Amino acid sequence: MLAGMVAEARTHVQPTEAEPHLRRCREAIAAFPMTIQTPSGTWTGMDTKVPEPAIKLLRPNGDPLSRDYVNDETKQAVSLLIVNCKDARYLEGHYPRNCYPAQGEREIKEDTKARTWQLPHMELRGMEYHFAPKSPTDQGQVVYNFFVMPLVPDRTVSHKELDGVICPDIDSVRTSGEDYQRRYYGAAEFQLVTGPLMSSVDRDRALIDLLSPNEKLLWTLENRPEAGGK
Repeated sequence: MLAGMVAEARTHVQPTEAEPHLRRCREAIAAFPMTIQTPSGTWTGMDTKVPEPAIKLLRPNGDPLSRDYVNDETKQAVSLLIVNCKDARYLEGHYPRNCYPAQGEREIKEDTKARTWQLPHMELRGMEYHFAPKSPTDQGQVVYNFFVMPLVPDRTVSHKELDGVICPDIDSVRTSGEDYQRRYYGAAEFQLVTGPLMSSVDRDRALIDLLSPNEKLLWTLENRPEAGGK
């Protein structure tokens, strides 16, 4: 029985096994370009500070990317957030339906919808959230959000459907965080935030503009570093 227990324990994922993946994630997020040239214009970024309470909540794997981008042709502006956590459960508090109401913003639930965006070599399945103005001087916000679940290599893990995929909502993140075999590989979250006056077509174009040249980052977060994410 003891020998069986020892043999079974050897199949458990150890934190040290996930560290090479987490290091690649840190490096890939840090390398996300400040300037992105696209057919619709050049997007130029400016870093913004992540509030300290958010850092304490997320306990991120390296510095999150928090950046405002402006298109020099259209003058449109968006905010992009990319955060990777060592434990998927840390993303719970930053899930838009938890985070924005905690800051006094009311979700306009009838405008919430599932979305799909097509990049050159991959499909992103996410959610679109709308939040009402919280003051007379506030316009409210529209948030595109999706999560990235990494592949756990060379192990028998539960929920293989979560290996190296884009997930639209928090349920898959919770499932991954509850599995000790998956836990140490963490998860990532993307948010694109705009004002409500920006059209859906323009918001979609901004997301595709910013991420299409940077698909390699998504493959890295999925723990699929090969070209095409395969």
